[in-house]
Amino acid sequence: MNKINWSNWVEEARKSVGWTQTRLGHETGLSQVKLSNIKRGIRDVSAEEAQSISAATGFPLPTEGEEMDVLGYVGAGAEVFPIDDGDPMHRVVLPLPKGSVGAIVRGDSMFPIFEDGDLIAYSGETVHPEAALGTTCIVQLADGRMLIKTIRRGSSAGLYTLTSANAPDIEDVELDWAREFIMRMPRKFWHRYSR
Repeated sequence: MNKINWSNWVEEARKSVGWTQTRLGHETGLSQVKLSNIKRGIRDVSAEEAQSISAATGFPLPTEGEEMDVLGYVGAGAEVFPIDDGDPMHRVVLPLPKGSVGAIVRGDSMFPIFEDGDLIAYSGETVHPEAALGTTCIVQLADGRMLIKTIRRGSSAGLYTLTSANAPDIEDVELDWAREFIMRMPRKFWHRYSR
């Protein structure tokens, strides 16, 4: 787990609305001494103070969570071939199951469920496609493409049909692996948590 850096969070909240420290104190009822001590890391923020700052600025409350590496993109109408160089594109802190990883959606075949640019988290553990029938998963096809689709049984053993929200099915394909979808964060929000 990652400990919340209250000094950084308060500064980010303040800057998100373009306020001075004086105005933040006025809007939240926190004294300049308290705000200065928070900024210098001398004291943490109480739950009540955090609520007050979040309410005044509209900045989201921080959470302790696992760091999730964003490894690349998955196709949702766009063909995406992963580049596995071992380095994450981004690192995001979210309260997720241990071992979760992420990808950024490319394409619109899963709209309105997923939009181009959304961040999705998925399990780091591979499941057999048969165990994931009817489930939305991140899948890697035998040809190397990585997609987010709902898995359906294909016309014969070992083949699967991948369904989208608004695009034709991809029928009778072999899958190298499937990993279960965990959560989606809209494109306009996830950058706030990126490091």
